[in-house]
Amino acid sequence: MEPGTFPFPKGEVPEVEATTSPFPTPGMEVSDEEFQRLLKIPMVVYFGDNIITGSEPDKHWGLDNWRVRLNLARKWEQVMKKHGGDVQVVYLPDIGIKGNTHFLMADLNNQEVADTMEKWLKDKGLSK
Repeated sequence: MEPGTFPFPKGEVPEVEATTSPFPTPGMEVSDEEFQRLLKIPMVVYFGDNIITGSEPDKHWGLDNWRVRLNLARKWEQVMKKHGGDVQVVYLPDIGIKGNTHFLMADLNNQEVADTMEKWLKDKGLSK
């Protein structure tokens, strides 16, 4: 949930996006062997809705900090899928879930978020 960076194969790490945050968000280059192992694991990443979207930096660095992380997540998702990975980045408002902070499982709608996660696990055959 809302990680800070993502693993990319050699030569495919995107440029660091301009941000007002003092914490830029570089992708992480991993070896071909590590990347191939990651491609075998179904992955989902969730982001709450108190994140601004788009490509333009926001004057409030705290908001911009998460904007660039969400953008990097979407770039990672595209690269993973291009290489055959089973990856999904979920921005909760896009699926109709609103009112979340960075602490998705502590929010008042945590059951709705948990139900969404459980459905993903069942769809992937990963639940018992």
